[in-house]
Amino acid sequence: MKAARVVVYAADPESALDLSRASAAIHLGVEPRVVGDPIAGAIAAMGDGAKLVGVVCDAAVPPAALLSLARKAAIARARVALACLAPRRDANETADLASDLGIVASTDLRPFAGALSLLVAKAESPWNASVRGLRASERSRLERLRRAERASGRLVRADDGLIAWESGERAVAIGEPAIAELALSALADAATGAAPGHARVEGVERARVTEVLFGPPRALSDPASKAALAPYGLPLPLEELCSSPSRAASEAARIGFPVKISLASPDLRSWDHPDLSVDGVDSAARVRDVFRQIMAVATERRPDARLLGVHVTATTTAVALLGVVAEPIDRGAARARISFADPHGIASDDATSTLLPLAAERLEQVLSRLRGSSLVLGAPPAQRRAALDAIADVLLRLAAMLETHADEIVSIELRPLALLLGGNVEVREARITVGDVFVRRMDAPSARSVA
Repeated sequence: MKAARVVVYAADPESALDLSRASAAIHLGVEPRVVGDPIAGAIAAMGDGAKLVGVVCDAAVPPAALLSLARKAAIARARVALACLAPRRDANETADLASDLGIVASTDLRPFAGALSLLVAKAESPWNASVRGLRASERSRLERLRRAERASGRLVRADDGLIAWESGERAVAIGEPAIAELALSALADAATGAAPGHARVEGVERARVTEVLFGPPRALSDPASKAALAPYGLPLPLEELCSSPSRAASEAARIGFPVKISLASPDLRSWDHPDLSVDGVDSAARVRDVFRQIMAVATERRPDARLLGVHVTATTTAVALLGVVAEPIDRGAARARISFADPHGIASDDATSTLLPLAAERLEQVLSRLRGSSLVLGAPPAQRRAALDAIADVLLRLAAMLETHADEIVSIELRPLALLLGGNVEVREARITVGDVFVRRMDAPSARSVA
């Protein structure tokens, strides 16, 4: 098989040596370059005209660095492959983020080399290639990657036991069957990824949001957080903040029984204290009793807690509870961690990360990385499409808010974002954390006058 050479930037000499061995096994010639910052090395190479570069990192890569790498690749019209050899959780998160940006990403050097080999050969959608010439077990493994019926080339078994991609007279070794699956999967996952663009929501009165955010560094209460989210059109539940038992009973009757009663406090969140929330309250008398019970438990649990009252919320049925934590990277992108917010999802840390704004067609692939993804993706097609559209719309609005208020906001937490019957969603509880930008702005004039 014809050898080719590709430059790969690595931070560690041992990783570079291991890559050379993995590449030699599939007849791929690599030129490892050990540098202090592989990401910077790859960016510089693309600036000098390189159209294909590899990166090997031994630690998690910050989202901002991945974003810079993807943006440079887009400008240079170049392809990038990345291997992250960090501990498993960090490596998986880096690979997920890189994939969403269109970077071919792996957590092992062997599939990384296999993917590089296919990139060098400019193989067209090799994950869709014919598998008729393979053994039944190999066909079953590789057919799962197919996303279209037709593509150029075919996957075959080479004499040395490796899987190879063939097209015409070209033959490119990928690796052993399990390695080939990972390499092809990395290429397929990156195929629809791209560096995020700008997110916009029309008609937002920025002053309304700034008025809520203004103040010292702090975590806003749920009511304040929702007041800041509301101008961006995030779907909020029908609810009222009530500071007395009688008001709570009156609002519950207006909303319609049964209702949910939950503590409103910036210091005691329902997601940390589920016993401070009661669902299915079905009478005015019961509302008053629950109000007093919740306030008493909250006061006993934390005497210094700020207690704003309770939320009286219309009862809705959720088919899944998602947690979303979003934080700005710069004015053009944000990082979002998406998880399941039910007890099982929290205990198992079933989560993945991506970058916002996220293309709606990419969302399904991102959610499929969650072990419990069938709760969202296992619904009938029409309901699944409605759910994906609703979640994508929420993420777009979050991205727009973070882009506009990147200086003020440290993070936005939605926990849970409830997926309702029929595919709609609602933000049941939110927390916006504000940084010190307003304090710094207020201090700046006095500092100048003293100088």
